[in-house]
Amino acid sequence: MEEKDEIRIIHVKETDSTNEEVFRLKDKVKIPFFVRADVQVKGRGRYGRVWVSQEGGLWMTGLFEKKGEYDGIKFMFGSALVVYKILLHMGINARIKFPNDVYYKDKKLCGILVEERENLIAVGIGLNVNQKEPPIPSSTTLHLITGKTYDLEFLAYNIGKGLMEIERKSIGEVVREYRENLSTIGKTVKIFTPSGAIEGTFEDLDMDLNVILRGDVIYVIPAFEVLHLEEYER
Repeated sequence: MEEKDEIRIIHVKETDSTNEEVFRLKDKVKIPFFVRADVQVKGRGRYGRVWVSQEGGLWMTGLFEKKGEYDGIKFMFGSALVVYKILLHMGINARIKFPNDVYYKDKKLCGILVEERENLIAVGIGLNVNQKEPPIPSSTTLHLITGKTYDLEFLAYNIGKGLMEIERKSIGEVVREYRENLSTIGKTVKIFTPSGAIEGTFEDLDMDLNVILRGDVIYVIPAFEVLHLEEYER
């Protein structure tokens, strides 16, 4: 178990992006470490999407050494699992939407951006917490769900601790637990890949990291090829 003083969290008032900030600090701070910002002025999600990062949310990134071939995807799935489990412990019935978003019902609570550079992995977490209005119409915040105000430092510490635990686990351990808690299984979806979109029922994520999709035929899609996924009610 990691002691609190071993989880290094650097708190800044404002930055362009916490993912960029950790790479700027990589030679000055012992890895792994975390950066948390009150505001990101150029927050971003997967594939360069804008991520609204105003005061009240939890915007943080951890920087880890890449030790194994599948560490990037391990952190992609594992980070969503960490946030999901913390929210469940807080009494919030969240769900994981493939590949690494955390939702409350049909509203997005948390997005995750994992980036690899120079044999390092940045794990960016954007969690809507104390904002009194949703950053975008399709999102929500913990405050809007419960009416409560939350301690961002406490949340950051627990997410950091969870990510340190993910680092120590094998890809197999993480994928098994992730699959057990993935709400997308059984849903009708449209999956966007570099070669086009495919519709069908999301049947499973196998241990070889392939999405199994049942449409007119059975599709086997490598998880890393999924650019975007939309869920539909049956």
